[in-house]
Amino acid sequence: MKRLTMIAAILLATAFMTSCTKEKPKPEEPVTPASQQVTATQSTYSAGAAQKPRFMASLDGKVYVTCGYPPAILRIDTASGVIDRILKFNTDYDLEGIAIVGGKLFAASSWAYDNASNIMYDSRIFVVDISTFSLSDVITVPADPQRIKAIDSSHVLVSCGNGYNVPTTSVLIDAATLSATELGREMTAFDVNNGLVYTYSGGYGTQATFYRLDPLNNTTESILDGCGINYPYSINCIGNRIYVTTQDIYGGAGDVVCFAANGTQQWRCEAGMLPSKVVELGDGTAYVLNEGNWGANEASLSRVDMTTGDITNNVFGTANGRDLGDVAQDLVVYGTKAYVTVSFSNTVEVISIIDNTSRQIQL
Repeated sequence: MKRLTMIAAILLATAFMTSCTKEKPKPEEPVTPASQQVTATQSTYSAGAAQKPRFMASLDGKVYVTCGYPPAILRIDTASGVIDRILKFNTDYDLEGIAIVGGKLFAASSWAYDNASNIMYDSRIFVVDISTFSLSDVITVPADPQRIKAIDSSHVLVSCGNGYNVPTTSVLIDAATLSATELGREMTAFDVNNGLVYTYSGGYGTQATFYRLDPLNNTTESILDGCGINYPYSINCIGNRIYVTTQDIYGGAGDVVCFAANGTQQWRCEAGMLPSKVVELGDGTAYVLNEGNWGANEASLSRVDMTTGDITNNVFGTANGRDLGDVAQDLVVYGTKAYVTVSFSNTVEVISIIDNTSRQIQL
């Protein structure tokens, strides 16, 4: 997903779609990965043991971070602010989304390049027992699993495929039985609120189709009809409001658009480059994580009033006197701290939600 003839528009749209999850161009045809028995090794963390931090989940004083090089999950102790354990997987595939349900971590094993620079797609979800921080099970799903979110205390939802050379679909996993049920719903991006999924398909120059999914019954309801957003970048649902972010195909900053539950637009404001996530902070404001283009070192953090839409951009840079870095991938809030993974800077920023100041964890 990133930022003219019809052919040029299609090529641009393809590049836009891949930027937030796949930072390099893909070949025309996917390569089917060879079968591989996966194992995982746990140890204390040492500097440089993992790179390219991706997505996060938090529980009981710990923040868990997926990484790409090598495929690993890091565990950050929120009290000390240090990485206290690493779980390395003996595969070649980047880990992407992560979620916590029922005392288990669910991590998506997504894609990798082979020695000939062909793309390979994995089709596995790794299940990690939190109490022992060890691999307990492996679940097979459709190719290229990417995002995972908890639906309730018993289920997680996985989006698979990239909409380019791997078909998009979705899978519901029962955390107790580890059974996977393919729902067949296309979800370019999604969020979960009170057991319902807020998502959209399409976009990239044509009207995106926004809908609400009841994943346990696999039924849908149309939302945000006629909202006029042709280049959405993410969707977030907080309370009874829906926040859609946009991408600018001409290289400018994206917007955050707030809708009431009935689809009425409440406000719209300009954030940073490729705004990818809106996370409330408990004081009437929310952080907007601006991903930035790959290689441009233009990731940033904005703070927006959730009632009025008044926004202050670049609050991280202002508070810390330095840039956030190269591709801000994910943000979670735990207590009074926000944790931001900055993939190609190989850092995790631990940010005070009080004054936006940060302490950096360098991988």
